[in-house]
Amino acid sequence: MKKVIASLLALSMVVSLAACGSSGSGSSGAATGSAPAADAPAASGSEAAAPAAGATADGYKSEIIIAMADEFTEPDPMETTAETNQIVQDCTHDLLTDTNLETMQNEGELVDHWEMTDPTHWTFVLKEGVKFHDGTILDTDDVEFTLMERAPKHAATAAYAEKIKTFTKVDDLTFEVELVNGDVDFNYTFAANSLAILSKEAFDSMPEEDAVKIGTGPWMYEEIVPGDHVTLKRFDDCTLYDVPHTEKLTFRMIPEASARMIALENGEVDVIMSPSATDYDRLENDENLELVTEVGRGQHFVGFNLKNADSIVSNPEFRRAVAQAIDKEEMIIAAWDGYAEASTNWHCRDVEYYSEIDGIPYDPEAAQAAFDKLGVDGMTIKLVTSDADHRQKMATNLQSQLSKYGLDIQIETMQNSALTELNTSDGTTSGVELTITSWTPGKNADYMYRNPIYSSGGRNYCHVDDPEIDALIDEGAAEVDTAKRQEIYTTLQKKLVEDMVAMVPIAQATLTLGTRAGVTGCKLHPGLVHQFKEAELKLN
Repeated sequence: MKKVIASLLALSMVVSLAACGSSGSGSSGAATGSAPAADAPAASGSEAAAPAAGATADGYKSEIIIAMADEFTEPDPMETTAETNQIVQDCTHDLLTDTNLETMQNEGELVDHWEMTDPTHWTFVLKEGVKFHDGTILDTDDVEFTLMERAPKHAATAAYAEKIKTFTKVDDLTFEVELVNGDVDFNYTFAANSLAILSKEAFDSMPEEDAVKIGTGPWMYEEIVPGDHVTLKRFDDCTLYDVPHTEKLTFRMIPEASARMIALENGEVDVIMSPSATDYDRLENDENLELVTEVGRGQHFVGFNLKNADSIVSNPEFRRAVAQAIDKEEMIIAAWDGYAEASTNWHCRDVEYYSEIDGIPYDPEAAQAAFDKLGVDGMTIKLVTSDADHRQKMATNLQSQLSKYGLDIQIETMQNSALTELNTSDGTTSGVELTITSWTPGKNADYMYRNPIYSSGGRNYCHVDDPEIDALIDEGAAEVDTAKRQEIYTTLQKKLVEDMVAMVPIAQATLTLGTRAGVTGCKLHPGLVHQFKEAELKLN
């Protein structure tokens, strides 16, 4: 039975959240006002000293400001896979399992431990006493509500929910799942950020646009200003993590990399995401700044809309010619100033069961012969991408490279959330021909394919719809023998990239952050969902 430990707190939360209206589309946030410092001393007459402006009572910066390239648009974890949204949501919501960024292993976050009886039967046990922002305690009812009631209704999570045949509540902390197909890596599924666990009781007592904001993380929503910033306030009653000294986290949208760098140098922000490669030396050599780096797991690629029958991109000979025409090293210099490693494979290098396949090598002579045969000289192709700096540079470089063959690439840019929506809309009628985007998986191989490649996957940007590929994905997930799994995934990798040419993998880029000197608790995630829940700055 659900334990409501603070009904008055829950009631006040309802009033606070309702006062600011709906934010399902990122239009508003929770009520203003920050939490008090957890260890601020009580005033005692003339001995009490007020902290300096912008500082906590114990000498930490009270607000950490993080500059991001893309806009925060959605507090509901199931409505988005955009990294900007998930980075903020990581501060407010938690997963059943997650990647430990120290060990890079999948470990329990809300789950204490689990057991696989066989590839189709799993048992999970939750940690005790984990508190939601509404004052209720996490139990299996919340997990069942999240996985079995909400997840099947959302594109970002439906493919994960479809893996579960039955969910059985054993007690308040223990549940069992039976899978439709065997999956020896099923614990990784629960590390998908869109499967953050939500409070069933919050949905029973609040409007949905407020209930989606209730998580178990050390931060709560305070204010959302569309196109500008989102501010979080500290959740002092957090039971899963030690609350930081910082009282507020603000994520501010600054699209231009140069503007983010200026803001950092001027002290307007404390952290910048995705600094320009041309600024790396300044970050490393300025004693007041720091450069943080990590090898990225994201696969950046040029994708073809396989369902666009009205476009030449539906012709595999054309797709192969495009792959042969792209000089990936040139594109890497243009987009990342060389701070990336060229890819021959869709499968990311640090994901299990990666194979060193040839892919389709750069061959301009073969590309020219194929384009001449197809008669593409003077043809116009529509390419869509986001307004992120590196993607615009990739698009412009691709435009330049393909112009040598007589192709006119028309580039349309948009916010990343809009790009995701367009790329996952009806492939036949969307009008998309080419896209430049990326996919960032977890460490397990099934995650690499289930959402972006499976015919019913919620992020199937290239609109792959192939029964043989679906069968290989299912077979790979269920195979216990590691050698046989390797064979399955190698076959899948070659079929996608070399035979079907569903996309042209370009590179895995180096991930970077720029920070003020002394900022701690900012952790780069190879999967792009960087962690800021412990961000602090001790002031001198």
